[in-house]
Amino acid sequence: MTYFARDYAVYLLLAAPDAPGLWNAAQWMPFAVAITPVVAQARGGKAAVRSHQYNPKGRSIPFGRLGWNDKSHAKWAHTPATSDARFMSLEAWAPAWTVCEKENQAPDLFLALANESLLGLPGKTLQFSQRLVCAIATDMGDDAAATLRLALAQLATQQQAVLFAHTRCQWGHPSGYGGFTRAIQDMLIGGLFRQDDPHAQPLDAAAFQQTWTRIDLSPEQS
Repeated sequence: MTYFARDYAVYLLLAAPDAPGLWNAAQWMPFAVAITPVVAQARGGKAAVRSHQYNPKGRSIPFGRLGWNDKSHAKWAHTPATSDARFMSLEAWAPAWTVCEKENQAPDLFLALANESLLGLPGKTLQFSQRLVCAIATDMGDDAAATLRLALAQLATQQQAVLFAHTRCQWGHPSGYGGFTRAIQDMLIGGLFRQDDPHAQPLDAAAFQQTWTRIDLSPEQS
């Protein structure tokens, strides 16, 4: 199988405009704990994390090597004592992107989170405050998929998501030059919406590049 041909269940969560940031430890840690069993089932049982954050002068904040553990989460996640860090984005790969490249196989689990207020729309009235894309390879099995979906549904409820939906697709599509394009890893920034400004139009089917199916968050469904 080529790197990009693996199939995935992909989830999209758009948090309410006034939802607390998922980069806050109080919000992040319960979710991280809930999906840790899925991370543990990935090849090698480990994940690699990278976060882009900036200080008040606009300089990137270095975090060093980050994994999926309490020590690493504590390095990048914000607490009430955090005063000089502006969170922009986060990615988690299980296994690490370097392992995926070496093994020529896309990740078992992928997660990407972005802070909408730092995506070039200063002063804009936002329809949602954060965007989260999470993908799990379909060959990871039903139990892992169910654990992830339940954790995401609980998170969507907690964040009063304006949209929680899923789709199914390959990691990427052949580009015609021996590589691939439209990859899940590029979906979060530039690969979700048809227009540059997703806050200037309704969040209906026409707004998205992919076909998404909304997930019912009523108690009997979630």
